[in-house]
Amino acid sequence: MEQTPRVDSLDRALADLARALGEVDFALSGDDRAAREGARDRLARDVAGHRARLRDLEAPLLVVLGGVTGAGKSTVVNSLLGRAAVATGVLRPTTYDPALVANPADAGWFTGERVLAGLARVQPRGGRAGAPGEGGRQAAGGRGSGRRAGTLALLLDHNLPRGLALVDAPDVDSIGQGNRDLADRLLDAADLWLWFTTVGKYADEESMRYLRRAAARDTALAVVLTQVQPADAQVVVEDFRRKLIAAGIPADAPLLVVPHTTVTDERLPPAAIAPLRDWLRGLADPVRRREQRRRTLDGALDALPAEVAPLVAALEDEGRTATALRDEAHRAYEGAEREFAAALEQGLPLRQEVLANWERYVGTNRFLRLAEQATGQARDWIRGVAAGPVDPRERRLERETRVEVAGTLSGLVTQLVDLAATGTAAEWGRTGVGRDLLAAHPDLGHRAPDLAGRAEREVLAWQDEVVHLVETVGAERRNNARLASTAVTGVAAAALLVVLGATAGLTGAEVGIAAGAAAAQQALLVKLLGAGNLRWLIEQSRARLTERFADLAAEDRARYEAALAAADPAADADRLRQALAAVLATRRTPLPGGPGPAGALPPRTDVRQGPVRALPEPPRALPSPADGPPPVGGLTGPDPAPLEADGRQGATAAAAAPPGAPATRPERPGGLA
Repeated sequence: MEQTPRVDSLDRALADLARALGEVDFALSGDDRAAREGARDRLARDVAGHRARLRDLEAPLLVVLGGVTGAGKSTVVNSLLGRAAVATGVLRPTTYDPALVANPADAGWFTGERVLAGLARVQPRGGRAGAPGEGGRQAAGGRGSGRRAGTLALLLDHNLPRGLALVDAPDVDSIGQGNRDLADRLLDAADLWLWFTTVGKYADEESMRYLRRAAARDTALAVVLTQVQPADAQVVVEDFRRKLIAAGIPADAPLLVVPHTTVTDERLPPAAIAPLRDWLRGLADPVRRREQRRRTLDGALDALPAEVAPLVAALEDEGRTATALRDEAHRAYEGAEREFAAALEQGLPLRQEVLANWERYVGTNRFLRLAEQATGQARDWIRGVAAGPVDPRERRLERETRVEVAGTLSGLVTQLVDLAATGTAAEWGRTGVGRDLLAAHPDLGHRAPDLAGRAEREVLAWQDEVVHLVETVGAERRNNARLASTAVTGVAAAALLVVLGATAGLTGAEVGIAAGAAAAQQALLVKLLGAGNLRWLIEQSRARLTERFADLAAEDRARYEAALAAADPAADADRLRQALAAVLATRRTPLPGGPGPAGALPPRTDVRQGPVRALPEPPRALPSPADGPPPVGGLTGPDPAPLEADGRQGATAAAAAPPGAPATRPERPGGLA
């Protein structure tokens, strides 16, 4: 079909939606991830199919024969072609690999990736799908001949009119999940569903669930009821029609009936399928073909909001999960900050040997004597210190004190941050989402490897800051009388011990000794700096230390933030919403003299036009007693018991079959395969 600006706009909008879907990875979905990814992949394939229909309205109509086990799809294909082109059998299921039948003139439409992308094409030898040696028929207890699962047998046959392609799909109620998923995938790609069911199964929930889905999407649909006894035909057809209407299928939807008859050479008598053959041939007409494709495309585009909505809801759920995980990390690291502040209030357990050396020095030297004199001669003392030689012992003790403070503080920082990290990992590990993130980021189980080095640098920088504060207080708060450098180091060491509560960690008599020394240091600092200035110094020193700890904790917590940000479900949800809105806006944009909602498509008419005969002439279709007993596996035996509806078998299965998924073949009750 010739492209128009409106077709191009809608195609681009759909391409943007496909890209938005491709960017969603559901990394925060935990145990639900596989199901959500399956739903995403299925919708992405649907969107690709919508684009193909939009661009190729003149392409052959893709009719997928779907339905329940043993309804006779393969047998009908053989009957339409007049030869045993698709394998049938008594084993259930029979159709392991789907077969696509097309006129040779239409082969170019189906040999590439334009339709049913991801399914490898094979052309069976002898033009028969599922024959021995082609991977289609499975020996009892075996696995077939080894053809790669997920292949599509391409059969070219002149008996099928141009403009029409049939796909014999696996059964939707197969016991194999891969089989059911492949059936879903083929039905999603169809321009029209030709739905097969039997007298024994037409009311089964599994079948009705698919029909309700087709109705919800306004998919072009016809239903084929097989194995119908002529005497029961009217009652069964009327009952089935009521159930179809209850499922949302329009009352005038085609319902074709195939009578209970004899299968010969894997085919039905021509009269048994005459109404179905005539109806299908009518679909090959270009006008009817466009109508069918237009109907399915319109319905699929109308269904996009409802199909995108669960994905957006899943991403919003991920957002709530991310918030909960982020809150866990914040709680753990905020707890570490509180513990650090409490440790400063309680006093740090500094090494006793260093404390004792410093305290003995303070208690016997000029510091203590100056404090005991309690005179206003501090500045005179400072000047005397500055004028005299540097006391090496005082410098060594000051350095030892600073090293001890640095080591103790760095160890406390490292310990508390590591506890916050391991606590966060423990809380995350309680959920599937958290476990997935921890597996993807093993470093999140503990503190960052370089934290200890950064903590040591921060503590040393803080000590220098305390020295600067002492200088500032001495210069600006004591009439600009600047402390001499020798005195500053000693005063700063004393200030560090006062800030950190030097008596912590001591026991017995040592507590009293240390307390006395601390009191002496504090008295000295009060004399040198003033009581108010000392309080300011302590408050500033502790505040800046806790700020540095908070920065280190925030840097370590940022690793968890980064892991969550990498998943960023909010951005994915926004892209999906915007892409969907663009598709809907493009469909609503009017074009002067243009068609309806689907944009570049011609106005739609009812696809269910033309008479459809519900039954062929039963007398000609049924065998007479003179024909003798039916062959083994024929149609005259009792119908099998209907399968129970299985909750695992759903028309809206979230996970789409991967290209390598194994395909199985449907069972064969009543002889139709």
